[in-house]
Amino acid sequence: MLTANNIVAGYVDEIDILQDVSVEVQDKHITSVIGPNGSGKSTLMRVICGFLTPKSGQVLWDGNDLTGRPSHSMAGLGICYLPQERTVFPHLTVEQNIHLGAWTFRNDKNRIDSALDRVYELFPLMRERRNSKAGDLSGGMQKILEIARGMMIKPQILICDEPTVGLAPIIAKEVYDTIERLKQDGLTILLVDQNVREAIRIGDFVYVLEVGQNKVSGTKAEFETDLHDMIKNWLQI
Repeated sequence: MLTANNIVAGYVDEIDILQDVSVEVQDKHITSVIGPNGSGKSTLMRVICGFLTPKSGQVLWDGNDLTGRPSHSMAGLGICYLPQERTVFPHLTVEQNIHLGAWTFRNDKNRIDSALDRVYELFPLMRERRNSKAGDLSGGMQKILEIARGMMIKPQILICDEPTVGLAPIIAKEVYDTIERLKQDGLTILLVDQNVREAIRIGDFVYVLEVGQNKVSGTKAEFETDLHDMIKNWLQI
């Protein structure tokens, strides 16, 4: 289980973007973090994944204290981070991009071959397009390629920061379907998203951040009841 406890963090000494924020991610569930722009969602992901050291608070993963650990150490702990920004290498093939996910064990050919076989089982479309240039894929397929690359380490948890930003709804659906399928395969997922409806639809448990603080949390069923009023209030912020 992943927990972030009482996190206080920011990018300038005098300004705290996160003010005593806590979240708990249950194993083999999708936990969604939602909230209006500027609420601190992405900042929380950067703290959890080691890109930003909090001023106070603690991040724990299966009993290990991750607080302040460098981001490059996360893959070795079974943590896969999918950033909001596009990270495929467009001039490399799909398979070459996927191979980069095995960088931490790049000298172990047997492990690489085994991991690649598993990735192609999970993502048959990637097998079909393995010789295509990544830059020739649609935006949605490039995001799925990023997820496939992350699966090379056989992670225990996938952390997604705004995975469908800038994608058309029909293309975004492919990404959400992929995330749901990975959860059904036993993967733990932490999802940050501005697409409130989809984040609630696929999430098992939902946290709302507002102005860098925990606003409310609960199950999907509890949130679906108040979804309309929630979005209306955000539009007025």
